[in-house]
Amino acid sequence: MCSLSFLGEENMQIRGRQLPIALSLLLALSISAIAKADEPSPKYLEVLSALQAGKNVKLILDLSRCTTVDGAKPGPATQGGLVITAFRVTAQNGISFANAHQTIDSSGHAVTEYIRHSLSREGKLTVRASKLAVGAAELVNQGEFVCELPDGAKFVW
Repeated sequence: MCSLSFLGEENMQIRGRQLPIALSLLLALSISAIAKADEPSPKYLEVLSALQAGKNVKLILDLSRCTTVDGAKPGPATQGGLVITAFRVTAQNGISFANAHQTIDSSGHAVTEYIRHSLSREGKLTVRASKLAVGAAELVNQGEFVCELPDGAKFVW
């Protein structure tokens, strides 16, 4: 008879056919945990479902409740919102959408601001803001922030 002992003979003993059964259960639990870790968050699935159903999805942001991408400090005291008119879904980036608009910066110069959003499968929204001054050749990075749902970012439809 085959036996394998853990923590001493008196604590636990697995014999004969019990070893393959125990290993099978352990493997099944491991695979289940890996699969759950790879599943999208419920918030991500709700937003994706609303977009795919053609609903009028809006994003409401409060960047002061978000953090810089490195998590070191809070975002600026800025609130805003937008209607998602177009989006893209990829395995790497989750749900991505953007907004571009022309405005005047604090110096009185005409600029185009580009704001890119990515909702990860884990349910975190990354917001990247850049601007391009009229006549300039390069974008100026204005910041990158990570927002938790529904604290710093809220989707409504």
